[in-house]
Amino acid sequence: MLKDTWQEAGRLESIFLEIAEDPTKKEVLLYPICYCQLVRKEGSFEVSLEKLISCANKTFMTTKGMWQDVLLELDLFQIISPSGDVLIGKEILRIPSPEGFKVSFLPEYREIFYEVYSKFLKYWTVLSKISSYSRRNTPAEAVHLSAVIFNEELFQEAFYFCSNQALRYPEEGVFFEAIKKLAEFYMKVTERRETRPDFLSEALEKLDCLGEVYYGVDIGKLRRDLEALLKEVSKSGRIFLVKLSFHMSSDHGKGVLRKIISRLVGKIREFGGRRWILTSSETASSSSTGTFWRRQRGLPTPT
Repeated sequence: MLKDTWQEAGRLESIFLEIAEDPTKKEVLLYPICYCQLVRKEGSFEVSLEKLISCANKTFMTTKGMWQDVLLELDLFQIISPSGDVLIGKEILRIPSPEGFKVSFLPEYREIFYEVYSKFLKYWTVLSKISSYSRRNTPAEAVHLSAVIFNEELFQEAFYFCSNQALRYPEEGVFFEAIKKLAEFYMKVTERRETRPDFLSEALEKLDCLGEVYYGVDIGKLRRDLEALLKEVSKSGRIFLVKLSFHMSSDHGKGVLRKIISRLVGKIREFGGRRWILTSSETASSSSTGTFWRRQRGLPTPT
């Protein structure tokens, strides 16, 4: 992993952003995920290093034998020797065998254990959704991935990811700047600092030039949802969570299954079968915008 690529992002966000650049490294996330699962199972922050390695390598074998490098690059863990010595950083590379050693999150991550666990589970979910994509480093994929990241409520990650993609793809900068502003709006709310309706207005302004559909993202619906959110925030201070929906064009509106069914129906008609009527749908939506945001603790309630 490249360090200091995103200077302002925290360590957890940097890990995600670095892996998002090369999703083939996704399996390193199994180390913190497996660690968190072992902690919950055993009720202790110090778990067997052998158990951690076995868990992380159980399904994905490509990192087997490289656990020292993985733990060093993650920079989340400390190792406890049988004699009680604590090893961190490059000291981990000197451990010849995991036998008898314990492993623990660094103190700063133990303090926010469940937040860290939740983030890594979401990271895995996001990267799993894009793992089937063969083409990398294209504007279409960057737009799709930014939407998936945002929909998982990874607002800090969406903010930094969109910042990076706006520089990488200047011609698509308007979209990334709009999502960046929307992510920043929710970041401010999450931090319980302030509600910034001007961020919503700026996002809407940037979306105006993108038409109804942009690289598969339903911009028309997004604009309508933002207008509703802006109205609600201005009127009552209430917040709900906007999701980005995906729209399939008429050329691709029929999935493989529907095409197969259509062919079968055609064959049935050729042989004089009863007439079938298929109802087609042009739009596939992955969101529900009527759900109130689960994180609006501390926000003013309408009177």
